[in-house]
Amino acid sequence: MPSILISVLVIVIIINNQQDTYGELVLSHQELDFGTVPEWKGKVTAEITAKNIGKQPINITRIQVGYSFIEIEGPTLIQPESEEVLKIHFNPPILPPDQITVTAIFFTDSPKTQHVYFTIKARVQRFATLSAAVCDFGNIEPATDFEKWIRMCVNAPMKQDEIRLMPSENLMLSWVMIPDMIPNCYILTISLNIPLKEDEVESNQLSHPTPFSALLTVAFPTGRTLTLPVTARVVPPVLAEPESLSLGIVFEDTSPSLEFTLSAKSPFTILNINAPTYMQIVVTSVTEDAKESERPYKSVFSVSIDLAASPAMLREEVIVTTSAASVPIGIPVYGYVKEEIP
Repeated sequence: MPSILISVLVIVIIINNQQDTYGELVLSHQELDFGTVPEWKGKVTAEITAKNIGKQPINITRIQVGYSFIEIEGPTLIQPESEEVLKIHFNPPILPPDQITVTAIFFTDSPKTQHVYFTIKARVQRFATLSAAVCDFGNIEPATDFEKWIRMCVNAPMKQDEIRLMPSENLMLSWVMIPDMIPNCYILTISLNIPLKEDEVESNQLSHPTPFSALLTVAFPTGRTLTLPVTARVVPPVLAEPESLSLGIVFEDTSPSLEFTLSAKSPFTILNINAPTYMQIVVTSVTEDAKESERPYKSVFSVSIDLAASPAMLREEVIVTTSAASVPIGIPVYGYVKEEIP
């Protein structure tokens, strides 16, 4: 028994001595905050110290950052009881717009400090910013002028005549720039007018909403650009919701019914409803919602279908003519009629 205890004690002493001879990596900071970094000044660099407080050399085998806008460089071998300077580079032009927090991991060959974590923070000050990421006109009607205002602030010193608004490739879109009351800021007035074309009226293309999109570009003398997407939804004077009616699969001994709503900015009357004879369409309500600012005038319709008289495959269209628009509203009706399962 005494010999066994002595052997165990010797092993413990040897292990402790081996542990004492390991290298150990210690960073001068656990966190580095670059603060606000102007992107137009290019790459910025800060330094930290990596110290080996152990008895054996340390190899930094890898530094994991995970982002291309951060680079850490410096010696990978640190001798015992010595230190090396590591440089941390930030590339502001490709940093995210908000504050960024990144954790870098230092991998070493030391059993005592296999992983050392280091936090990096920064906030980028953009060369120029817009008050909105997208200029969205929402629902607009053709042959009507619409305007939106976006504030642009330029953080770098620059004269107004050095800033250029690139002309839009879409002739329906134009914009101008005037100084704002806020220093180094400008108001961009964006105008949109979508004309009503005769071929669109004849082809009934404006009986349903149509998306509109374009891109505006601001050019600065430094070669930088700022882009502003412009979106809209061109709608007819009277809008149908839903845009189509679907029965899905129905059995011929049922009595299905559907509903749709016509809405407009101003009062309108129904001049004519053209539908197949096996469809019965009636107005169930006519309302004026004072709280609804965009399209307060609404008419709700109920559609009943006699499946015994209809074809098995429904591919029909309800045509509604109103006093508010010269273009009739076409509402497709889809469905498939099956015989009842015995």
